[in-house]
Amino acid sequence: MRQSIRSLCRRPAVLVLLLFELLVVLGALWAAAKPAVTYTFTPDQWEVIAQASSIEYDADGRRGVTEMTDGEPILQTPAMSLPAGHYRVTLDYRYEPGRTEEEIERRSSVYFTAEEEMSVSGERAWVNVQAQQDTVVLNVDYASDTIRLVADNDGGIFTIGNVEIRQDMAYAWACVLGWFVVFALVDLALVLLVPGSPRALRDADLRGCLWLLGAVTVLTCVPLLMNSGGAQGADWRFHLSRIEGIAQALREGQFPVRVYSQAKDGYGYAPSLFYGELFLYFPAVLRLLGMSVQGAYRTYAIAVQALTAGISFFSFRQMFRHNKTALVGSILYMLAPYHIYNIYWRTAVGEYTALAFLPLIPAALSLLYAQQKPDRHTARVACAELVVSFGALVQTHIISLELATLSTAVFCLYHFRRTFTKRILGVWVTAAGLVVLLNLWFLVPFLTLMLGGGYNNMYGGESFAGGLSVQKNGLWLSELLSWRADHNSIGVVLVAGLVAFVWCWLTQGPAMPRRERKIGAWVAVLGTLACWMCTNTFPWGILGSLPVVGRLLLAIQFPWRYFSLATLLLVLVSVCAVSALRRGRYAQPVAALLLSASLLGVAIFYHSYLPTVDTSYLGDRAQMIYTDYKISNMAWYYDSLYLPDGAVETRDGFTCDTAVTTVEIASVECRGNTTVLSCSEVNGELGYAELPLLYYPGYTIVDGEGEVFRTANGMVGVTVPAGFSGEISVAFREPKRWLAADLVSLVTLLGLLGYGVRSIRRKKSV
Repeated sequence: MRQSIRSLCRRPAVLVLLLFELLVVLGALWAAAKPAVTYTFTPDQWEVIAQASSIEYDADGRRGVTEMTDGEPILQTPAMSLPAGHYRVTLDYRYEPGRTEEEIERRSSVYFTAEEEMSVSGERAWVNVQAQQDTVVLNVDYASDTIRLVADNDGGIFTIGNVEIRQDMAYAWACVLGWFVVFALVDLALVLLVPGSPRALRDADLRGCLWLLGAVTVLTCVPLLMNSGGAQGADWRFHLSRIEGIAQALREGQFPVRVYSQAKDGYGYAPSLFYGELFLYFPAVLRLLGMSVQGAYRTYAIAVQALTAGISFFSFRQMFRHNKTALVGSILYMLAPYHIYNIYWRTAVGEYTALAFLPLIPAALSLLYAQQKPDRHTARVACAELVVSFGALVQTHIISLELATLSTAVFCLYHFRRTFTKRILGVWVTAAGLVVLLNLWFLVPFLTLMLGGGYNNMYGGESFAGGLSVQKNGLWLSELLSWRADHNSIGVVLVAGLVAFVWCWLTQGPAMPRRERKIGAWVAVLGTLACWMCTNTFPWGILGSLPVVGRLLLAIQFPWRYFSLATLLLVLVSVCAVSALRRGRYAQPVAALLLSASLLGVAIFYHSYLPTVDTSYLGDRAQMIYTDYKISNMAWYYDSLYLPDGAVETRDGFTCDTAVTTVEIASVECRGNTTVLSCSEVNGELGYAELPLLYYPGYTIVDGEGEVFRTANGMVGVTVPAGFSGEISVAFREPKRWLAADLVSLVTLLGLLGYGVRSIRRKKSV
């Protein structure tokens, strides 16, 4: 091993690469080891830049706009010399926001400027309206001696006192760690894949396939490598806000994260109880280390694309036992229209993450239902693949889990004789049990809320009319084949792959390999059915009227979500066609035609998509929570799926039409993740108070007397004992049954890790 490393390090190209990596790491270490840069300014040091506003001092000595006025930049600091990095800006202020003509509350902000273009990243951090002091985060991309902090009054009264600008050195050290990880991965890939390396993979064919797969992964990520690219789809506000919400909850000590305390303008919001978010902890941790929320998201998206490429290639290679055939399948899957559509047009984080794990399911089925019955080792491999795939679907996208479960159930029931044999049934029982146990920490809260009622905004209910409302969102049959501008279609490429398989089946007949014939027939039928279910010709109205089942099926919301299932199935059909043609002379031309058409489709999409990308930096921290307030403002008006029944959302918060409070309230304060109510009960009887918190199970009184209940307005209410006067503190604490579920999942995970370590040791000792 040492000799191999020494011989490798003697090569000039390797020495140049190592020298470059060393210089980058040393530069990062130098930046992290330097003392933090700090600037402090008093109110009289701010420079006036207002054109129309009158700048005065208020009663507390702050400086700015003291009367309600229109918005403009009002103050700036003297020029600062700041190196590239992450900066925390702490300022005290008084802010009373004005309103737009549409009666929407305005927001004021602070931001960096510089004389040199591209020195600062351009984000605007909005100050907290409900506080008199805030710490916001801003970034400097390149060192400059001309950087200033600007205070922008969007409209209203805005005065500023002392301000401190301090470099965040934790982020600098995180960058050092990040460079180490990146270079370690790059070096490992080169050692394994570069011809002539002492540790290169022996299979030259496999090495070439992995190089091409890496290139296609980079092609898939092109928009993500642009500034702000990939973060402008239909749902980008929601998902970037989820990352910020998880990071904030982790910062407050909440683990696992259940409620985003700062969301909905402090009312708290709990998508985590309805939507698996385990994989989003990765970008949330990057956020905690100081990375911008957009940077954290793009890092996550790139990692998921690499994971998709790796899992799909592994799965197709296991099924067809041929490197180039697996490569064709992986490229078709990566460049499939619906996959690209989910990443960029919709920013459907859960759905495109689920697509990374879907190929493991047919890979496991090919082991369990092969011509030869599985031995013990094969059964264990299939079980592990099923646990990983279905477990990941639980944690990424419940609708994708539903689709995968339904299609897998159809397959298993059709092959019931094989399914109910001892070994295969044991695999299914074991896999299902492990999936449940590993995800019990999420499933118990999820099922508590879904089965207990009180959160019905997610589903329209089972009815014929409800089915028709889903059906109208389906595509026209003609749209299945077209290269649509948004790429929401199955695409002509995969349909061509289906045609190629049918041609093979008709011309080869019994001579067609059994594996390709069996897999291809199944996925062709199910894939065609999935495509039909995406259209407005499928009878969703009839399905919606079915009891129980109708409610489950209508959760799809948009029938074209079946494209995720159809994409995988038709890719498999195409791979079956290419694999079946390997015996003749048509495999290479057919594969080349399919791949060329896929590249053309992506080129067409990029041609229409890339010019629409706003390359300016979109913002950081609070702006991701309160993005584009003129459309959605800080209350996330566009998303009400996970609100408790009775909660009525407006552009600036919530309307509580039912009177609940019967006590005198002196104040309601938010102290970290705790809401403190100061009140008095003066009527000599049991009183009630409603807090500005959306109700979710888990809110409890941590200090004071009384009990928590749910009000008719969907808010947290507390009972106040007769004659009580003082403070009542309410915070979110996991119920005991949730904590028990957390413990079960943890013990199961530790048990599996211990079993894996023991198995590895046994293999080494043999």
